[in-house]
Formats: sequence, C-alpha cells, structure tokens
Amino acid sequence: MSSWALLVQPTSSLTSLFDRWFFTLDGALWILVGIMGVIALGAFLARQLTFGGALAAFLVGFFPTWILGFGALFSLLFFFIATAILGKISKRLRRVDVEKIHQKTGRRDMVQVFANGLMALLAALLFTYRQNPAYIIMFGAAVGEAASDSFASEVGILSKRPPVSILTGRPMDRGLSGAISALGLVAALMGALLVAIVVSSGYFEVGARAFRAASIITVAALFGCLLDSVLGITLQAHYWDEVTKRITEKPMINGRPLPLERGVRWIDNDMVNFIANISSALLALALASFF
Repeated sequence: MSSWALLVQPTSSLTSLFDRWFFTLDGALWILVGIMGVIALGAFLARQLTFGGALAAFLVGFFPTWILGFGALFSLLFFFIATAILGKISKRLRRVDVEKIHQKTGRRDMVQVFANGLMALLAALLFTYRQNPAYIIMFGAAVGEAASDSFASEVGILSKRPPVSILTGRPMDRGLSGAISALGLVAALMGALLVAIVVSSGYFEVGARAFRAASIITVAALFGCLLDSVLGITLQAHYWDEVTKRITEKPMINGRPLPLERGVRWIDNDMVNFIANISSALLALALASFF
C-alpha cells in the first residue's frame, strides 16, 4: 500500500529525503503503526495522556504522518514535547493553584487531544483529495494554534504582573480564560512561530514560498490563540464558588453544583479550544489559497 506522502512535493529537507526512503520500504505502513504505538504508549506511561487520549494521539499522529510524511510527525512531536516540558516547568514555578480554577488538569484526555488535533487530521485527509500545498499550511496553522495557546497558558501564568482582560484591560485572576499578559503574548507568538518554522522548513525550499508559508501559519495560529481568549471570556462557562469567593471553570466542586456566573453552560474550555483551532485552520487555508 503506497503512502500519500510520496505525492508531497519533494524538497532538500532531511524529512523529505527520509520520506523518499521510508515510504518505499516493504511494510512501511506497519512500521509506522509500531512507531506511533510506541509514542502513544510512552505518552500514556509518562502520565501525559489518559488511555483515551493516547488512542486519540495515535490517530492524530498516524494519519497525518502516513499522508504528509514525517514532517507532520516532527511538527506534532515538537508541539507535544515542548508543551509537556513547559507544563512541568510552569507547575514548579507558578504561585497559582490552577487545579482550583481549570475544569481539567493533569493528563490530557481524548476530547482534549481531538479539540487540538482534529483539524490537523482533517487537513491531512483533505490532501488525499487534492494535493494542494495549502492543506499543508492549514495543517501547520492547526498545530501552531494549539502550540501558541499552550505556550501562552503555561508561560503567561508566570508573569510577575497581574493579567488583564483581553476585552476591557481590567485586572483578572491568574489562570482564568480571557486573561492575557505581555509575557503570555510573547510566548504565544513564539509557539506559533516555532511551529511555523518547523513546518515550512520541512515542506518548502528555503526562499519566498517557505517565508510565505511560515508567515501565514504564524498569523493564523496567533489569531486563533487570541480568539481563544476572546471566546474564553465571553462564551465559555464560568461558575461562582461561594466557599472560596472565586470564579472557577469547574461546574461542580466536592459534589456541590455551582451557579453559572457567565458564559454558556455547554461551552467549556475544550469547546473553546476546538472553535479557535477550526478558525485558525480555516483562516490559514483561505490565506494560502488566495495569496
């Protein structure tokens, strides 16, 4: 069974050269299944993913790699490893207990993985229909937005200055959705830019096309990250905990259902992440198609 990765325009990048060798091997499909299985199992054993999250990660990693080549896998691994490292560092340094605020902490589950990775998977699947480089840029923006948002969350909470509302500029509690800081914005830009460099260097020759691809990915990813904050403060459900006198994203604490403070009850952080990721991917596809 031939891989779609052989239809990707070859470049002089190491990933492209590796693709030309790997995907002509007998049994390349099953070797890749084994590679992805080891990665997913490793993430589960390292307590980064739940069992369902590991299954979702296998799918989000396998199909883009089989279709777009190892440039896709390296991009996804960069996002996953970088955010895992930042998460560990942030947990040690931050002075805020986000577990009292965020609905989900710790291992990422299936919903979280798909919320951040489904559009990357869709972009790869679209490439099988039409081998258009715009879908590679769409893939990069989806991964870039997830990285940008994660970088902003993990680094921004370490800011010495209190965060402010993205809409009003008024001070907000650290860790709440919609709160931004200068440090977080810089981190968001770095996350988007680094993924853009990884993707563009793997799929485009150094020059105008690579610069264009990286620019679109960065802009679209950063847009998605900022949209995430806007949706987080306007539509995402937040609840009032009468015991702690604080706003939280948890609908229930210690068996106590909490009253809705603002937002829409069924729109949680996963939904916000998914909407922002969709918007980022579609913006990148539009920009890549028309410019």
